[in-house]
Amino acid sequence: MPHLPTPNLLERSLEGTRAAATDPVRRTRVLLVDDSDEDARYLTLLLKRPFPEGRFEVFRAASFAEGLQKANELAVDVGLFDQNLGDGTGLELLGALRSMGSDIPVILLTGMDSSALDAAALRAGAADYLPKADLTPWLLERSIRYAREQAATLSELRKTNRLLDAMVTRLPVAVVRIDSDGTVLESRGRGWESLGFRPGEMVGRRLQEEMPDCAAGLNHALEGAEVSFTGSVQRRGAWHHFDHHFQFDAERGRGAIGFAVNVTARVEAESERVRQAQLLRSLLKNLPVVAGRIGADGRVTEVQGASLIVGLPRAEAWLGKLFAEVIPQAKPFVEAVLRGGTAQFSVTAGGSDRSMTAEFSLSHDEEARQGAIFFGRDVTERRRLEQQLLSASDEEQQRIGADLHDGLGQQLTGLACLAAALHERLRRSSPAEALQAGQISRLANDAIEQARALARGLCPVQLEHLGLCSALEDLAYQAQHLHQVVCRFVLRGPAPRQDALVDKHLYRIAQEAIHNAVRHGGARSIRLRLISHARAHRLVITDDGCGFEVGRPARSDSRGLRLMQQRATVISAALGVKSKPGAGTRIAVTWTPWPDSSHESTH
Repeated sequence: MPHLPTPNLLERSLEGTRAAATDPVRRTRVLLVDDSDEDARYLTLLLKRPFPEGRFEVFRAASFAEGLQKANELAVDVGLFDQNLGDGTGLELLGALRSMGSDIPVILLTGMDSSALDAAALRAGAADYLPKADLTPWLLERSIRYAREQAATLSELRKTNRLLDAMVTRLPVAVVRIDSDGTVLESRGRGWESLGFRPGEMVGRRLQEEMPDCAAGLNHALEGAEVSFTGSVQRRGAWHHFDHHFQFDAERGRGAIGFAVNVTARVEAESERVRQAQLLRSLLKNLPVVAGRIGADGRVTEVQGASLIVGLPRAEAWLGKLFAEVIPQAKPFVEAVLRGGTAQFSVTAGGSDRSMTAEFSLSHDEEARQGAIFFGRDVTERRRLEQQLLSASDEEQQRIGADLHDGLGQQLTGLACLAAALHERLRRSSPAEALQAGQISRLANDAIEQARALARGLCPVQLEHLGLCSALEDLAYQAQHLHQVVCRFVLRGPAPRQDALVDKHLYRIAQEAIHNAVRHGGARSIRLRLISHARAHRLVITDDGCGFEVGRPARSDSRGLRLMQQRATVISAALGVKSKPGAGTRIAVTWTPWPDSSHESTH
């Protein structure tokens, strides 16, 4: 071992500097493992000198075993290991610590300079290799400081590697390092599993052959470019899709590094979305429907579909316009829906002889949290079929009414006349038989009145000749006569002038409402009100019957309610039913006038 300065001389040379030093902020804990007491004291004195970067706190171990024990027990920042420890070497102690998972930086000290030992120390993971003969306080302090900084850098690098390992082992990512000819030098990640490869199996294969779609992009990266693209590969009968990113391997000066993310699920979902969108566009293009979105300001932001009815512009002309300008009657409904509700209404264009009708539904756009979604469909043919069915029913009722009036009514009239004549002949000779004949005559006359009332209900002549108001007034009178209830008709405002078809369905709705009130509700008082205004009309039928739960599925009179709803729909009217047990029933029909050249809407 070369001669070292004696500790006494070194300590005296450092006294002046120590006295002037300030108290350091940073302390570095050093584990010194040296079996020589003299060398250990000398190294300790070197580290006692105050340094601008801080001060050192030295813990000494005199043997291999003691050094291993203290390295595990003490929280030290750096180790100074002498190569010759008697019972072992510094390199062996360093190897033992690394095998135990310790990552403290270690500086190997030796009595003589050796390039072979220097190389062995670096391979073993030593932070530095210093001959003791060349040591100075500043050299030792700098070596320790560099070792700590290098250890901190390596620690961060290990954290980053652990994070990268966690990512590539848990996410569908394939990471590769490629040589200049495309041969895979290193591969990692779960992304290879979807292609049937374990990560290491790709090593030695040419990436262009395994994934042909990435060949062009990879060649650009091998030439020095940085590229990103999406490629596909078919393996085991299924297509897999990847987002690739490659860049030139500047560290090696050749080849490339890159990664690929498996986006098969995303691509398949996007393909399915496009397919459904194409199907929807085809349906909207070929069916008499229209659909779209309305912005928060009420303007149409998206629309698809065909032109629905005469009088409305084609769907593509709606973009950018207020929905309430395209369909003026929709204004109150749009305002309600933009506040978060829903609405349905119908629009009719054309005259009473040839009209077309569309039904619209509006709902708040929950996905966008603002605006609305609308859907409209042409229901002209459905309305026409419903009208034909109802007309056939009305015609059958009129036929039955005519039969009652002309057939049964005439026979009952003849029976009443014969009974009256018999009563006159028997009045003097057989008073008892004459009394019975008189009763027969009275009963026949009552039956005639009931038959006439039924006939008038089934075939309302007043509706055709005198209009809706006169027919409703007569209906109230007949209800009193047939059912022995109080029934009144009240008109508020001028009598509405409208198509005979509308009058007929309104009359039938009122007739059905009275029938339900008497038969199912046990009503004793019924009131009919026709309220007429310039912009809207309303027919209201109220009764004091037993009432019912609206919407209850098992109602015996639900067929009548459905029929009333169908009649209201045919004339583009809104039917409202309010009732509850013990509180009677209120049925209201609301409709707007039907001029030949204007739209009509109902809620």
